[in-house]
Amino acid sequence: MFRAELNDLLNWTASSPRFDQTGASAAAESLARERERFGERSVRRRLTPRKSLVVVLPDNHVVSPELVAERLPSTGDDEIVDVIVACAGQPINLGVLQRKVHDLQILLAPSGTSVERLRELAIMQAPGDIVTLLSGAPRQCDDA
Repeated sequence: MFRAELNDLLNWTASSPRFDQTGASAAAESLARERERFGERSVRRRLTPRKSLVVVLPDNHVVSPELVAERLPSTGDDEIVDVIVACAGQPINLGVLQRKVHDLQILLAPSGTSVERLRELAIMQAPGDIVTLLSGAPRQCDDA
């Protein structure tokens, strides 16, 4: 609603039949109320690009939780990164990854889903303006 009001305000012109000084001032007041309500910090946060980290794990692939954690901002940062893990089948180290990286979104696809399809599914879910891709490595078999 707030964004629609702002877009309407920006698109109005004095010659526009929709333009009316009272409507413009009401929209400006609404904008001021929204800024007060959410604070300037929230408004600034919307102006900075949102980031997403997409981890792609095809069948028999794993990713190091430390590697994923390295890609995230340190705990003191205001920056938030959405982490999406797209898996084909059930990955082996998903529990460890969930303990290391909180607020993880997991997309489980059927076993055999291609890397390209996993990437596509995850990117469609990513809310970020900037998306970083991280692929898993083939799992080492312990046959000894």
